[in-house]
Amino acid sequence: MQYDHDSTTLTPQYIVDSFQSAYRQVYGRDAQVVHMFAEWYTVNGETVHRMTLFSETSRLRELVRVQQSQQTQRPQPRPAADRSMVQRLIARLRGV
Repeated sequence: MQYDHDSTTLTPQYIVDSFQSAYRQVYGRDAQVVHMFAEWYTVNGETVHRMTLFSETSRLRELVRVQQSQQTQRPQPRPAADRSMVQRLIARLRGV
């Protein structure tokens, strides 16, 4: 796990914002995150420790990185004409 800042000096708002950003990138919506007290947070109704939130933020960021690399490696979709040709071939085979 690698962080840009010393985890003992991070503010609760920074931690919430970092998690929200990573969650939004993966799921396309905001998580319900509330700093309760000391090192405890509520995330989507579940109480979690700050270190768990750090781990989940790192996991989500890694997932974003993997998704982005997969998007650049995906083959381009075939033109509609190719798909219709394949669909016609499948229809012919079904008729046999």
